[in-house]
Amino acid sequence: MHTLFLNVPARRDDYITVTKSTVFPLSFCAHRWVENLPVVERALEVWPSLLLYMEAVKSKKLLSPGTASYDTVAAAMKDPLILAKLQFYAALARTFTPFLKKYQTDEPVLPFLPKDLTELMMSLLRRFIKREVLHDITALQLTKLDVTDKTIWLSPQDISIGLGAESVLKGMSYCSTSTVSYPWRAGVRTSSPFLPCKRGWTSS
Repeated sequence: MHTLFLNVPARRDDYITVTKSTVFPLSFCAHRWVENLPVVERALEVWPSLLLYMEAVKSKKLLSPGTASYDTVAAAMKDPLILAKLQFYAALARTFTPFLKKYQTDEPVLPFLPKDLTELMMSLLRRFIKREVLHDITALQLTKLDVTDKTIWLSPQDISIGLGAESVLKGMSYCSTSTVSYPWRAGVRTSSPFLPCKRGWTSS
C-alpha cells in the first residue's frame, strides 16, 4: 500500500483529489516487529479511501499505475476477508508490542525475561490451544508442547481472532461466513510463527 504512492507526487495528488484525504499508508518492515502495529492500524484507517482511489482507476477516471504494488492492492481488494485478516494481524501486534518495547532498553530487565516471555507465549497459545491443555502448565512443559498435535487445537469457531476480526465477520452474510471464514480461521493456526516445529518450538 505504501509503495503505491511512494515518490510519485502525481499519484499522491490524484489520491488526495479523489479521497479528500491527505492520510497515506505507512511503510511496512517485516523484521521490525515493534513498528508493525502503527502500520496495520494506518492500513485499516486508509482502506476506505484506498477503495475510492482504486474505484476511480477502475472506472478510468484516473490512469492505471500499472505497477506491481497496484496489482497487489487490487488482489487484496478481491479478498472478502482482507479486513478480518488485517484486524487479526493488529490483534497479534498488540500482544507483541508491549513486550518488544519493554526490552528495547538499557535497563537491567533480563531477570524478568523468562516470566514475561512465558506470559507472551501463553497469551498467543490461548488463541488456538484448548484451555485444559494450558492449565497449570509450567514454562518447561511449555517449551516441549507439541503445537502441531491436532487433538489439542481449538475448533475453528472457538479460535480467538480478536474483537476487530470478529466484528468484520459478523458484518458478512451467513453464507460468506460459513464458506469463506471458517477455512481461514482454521488456517491461522498453521500460519503462526511457532507451529513449524513438532515439539520444542522455543528451543530451536
